[in-house]
Amino acid sequence: MLLKSCSRLMLLSTTAAIAIGFAAPNAHADIPDENYRPVLNHLLNEVMPPKLDDFHKANAQLSRSITDFCADPDADDLKDVQEDFHQAMDIWQEIQPWRMGPMVANGRDQHIEYWPDKHGTAARQFRKLLFSKPAGYTDPEQLSEASAALQGFPALEEVLFDPKNTAHLTSGDEDGVYLCQYGAAIATNLETIAGELRDEWPEFADAMATAGPDSMDYPTAKFAATDLYRALHEGILIISAQKLGKPLGDSKQDAKASRAESEVSKRSLRNIAHNLTGLFAIYDGKWGDVGSEGTGLAALIDSSLLDRSFRLNWQTVVDALDGLPASVEDLLAQPDGYDKLAEFKSQIDFLTTLVENDIGGNTQLGGGFNALDGD
Repeated sequence: MLLKSCSRLMLLSTTAAIAIGFAAPNAHADIPDENYRPVLNHLLNEVMPPKLDDFHKANAQLSRSITDFCADPDADDLKDVQEDFHQAMDIWQEIQPWRMGPMVANGRDQHIEYWPDKHGTAARQFRKLLFSKPAGYTDPEQLSEASAALQGFPALEEVLFDPKNTAHLTSGDEDGVYLCQYGAAIATNLETIAGELRDEWPEFADAMATAGPDSMDYPTAKFAATDLYRALHEGILIISAQKLGKPLGDSKQDAKASRAESEVSKRSLRNIAHNLTGLFAIYDGKWGDVGSEGTGLAALIDSSLLDRSFRLNWQTVVDALDGLPASVEDLLAQPDGYDKLAEFKSQIDFLTTLVENDIGGNTQLGGGFNALDGD
C-alpha cells in the first residue's frame, strides 16, 4: 500500500514539475501588494476566529468534565474525561501550527503544550509534584505562574492517561484526590488561556489585515502574509524533524516511541493528522465548514495545474496517514512499522519541497529560510 502511495507521489511530482514550467513566465512579475490583503483578511479575520472559539469551548467542557469526575470518581466517567481531552487536543493540534501573534506571545504556546521536552523536564517536575503535593498547584491562578512544564496538555495527559495515575484517580486515595484537583486546575487554566487567545486574536488580525506604511509591525501586506507562509513552512518542518524524526532516531535500533508527541495518550500520529488539517487551511482557505476553497495562499497561485498538483500530493500524504494507527508506539509494534514510519516521513519531506518551491516561489513569500532556525 505504501509502495503504491510512493509511486503515486512520484508521479504527481512530475506533474508538479510540469506545472512549475507553465508558471515560470509569470514567476518573476511582482505580485501587487493589494493582492495579499484579501488573503490576510480571510484567513485571519474569518477562518481562524471560529476555531479559537471552538478551542475555548472544548477546554471549558474539559474543565467541567474533570471537575464533575473529581466530585465522584468512576472508571466510566474517567473515559468521558479522556474523550473530552482528545476533543480539546484535536482542536489544539489544528491551530498549533499557526504560530504567530497571540499564539506565541509570552510563551503562550508553551503553556498550552510544553513540547518537545528534550531534557525530560516535565517528567522530573511531575514526580516532585506528586511527592510533595504543593497545595498551590491545585489553584488555577497559582498554577498559571508555575513552570510551563507543569501546565498544559502534556501534564494533564500524565494525570489522565498514565495507568499508575489513573489507578489513583479511580480509587480516590490521597494521591488520587490530589491528582484530580491538580488536573482540574490545569484544565481551568487551559480554559483561561484559550479565552485570552480568542479575545486577543481580533486586534492582531486587524493589524495584519490592514498592514501598510502606517504600521510599525507590518509595513506591507506582503510582509504580513510572509507570517502565514512561514507558519505553513515551519509546520511541515516540525512534523518531519520533531514529530517523526525524533521517534525514528538514526536507525531502527535507535527508534523510540516515547520521544513522540502525546504518546502517553497514544495519539502521536493523530496529532499529525490534525496538524495537516490546520496547515492545509492556510493554503486552501477552507477549514471544515469555515471559509471557502481557494481563498488562502492558493489565491496567489497563477497556475491551475500547479494548484491541482499540490492538492493531489497533499491528499496522497493524508491518505497514507489514514492507513496508519493513531500512535507511533502501535506502528512501531508492527513488523514493518519502522519502514512505514520512515516512508511517511519521506512523504512529508516531499511536501516540504513543494511548499518551498511551488508555494513559496509562486506566492513570492518564500525566502529560502529555515523556519526552525528562526531566520
